[in-house]
Amino acid sequence: MSTYLGWNVVTIPSTPSSPAGFEFAFNSIVATSTNPFTGQQQIQDWNANFMESSVSLPNMDKATAVDWVRFLKDLKGTAGVFQFGSAVCAAFPESLTTNGTTPRYWRLKTNQGKWAIHLAQIYSITFEIREAL
Repeated sequence: MSTYLGWNVVTIPSTPSSPAGFEFAFNSIVATSTNPFTGQQQIQDWNANFMESSVSLPNMDKATAVDWVRFLKDLKGTAGVFQFGSAVCAAFPESLTTNGTTPRYWRLKTNQGKWAIHLAQIYSITFEIREAL
């Protein structure tokens, strides 16, 4: 199994070929300290940042969802990392790559992987991720 910065890289399922949608967040590493007597603020800017995203997959049948449930389990919470495929990265280069071509590595934002099963065995999967730095 390959690694990135010491973390195991888990292969993302290829079907469906792209998530149904993303919601991105850009987080700056900046702290603010407020003086309780004057209200004056001191800013500590660490000149660092990271990306987060909520990923929504299209509804899928059980046969397709099995690979995604296994993927979420194989990540072992925040312990594993992954990359989106090159076609998905090419569609969203400003958010899924570091420089327009190099895919970012991602991990789950928490140790929890969730999915929902609806009537007729239709699965819906949404998960939150954080850039692996």
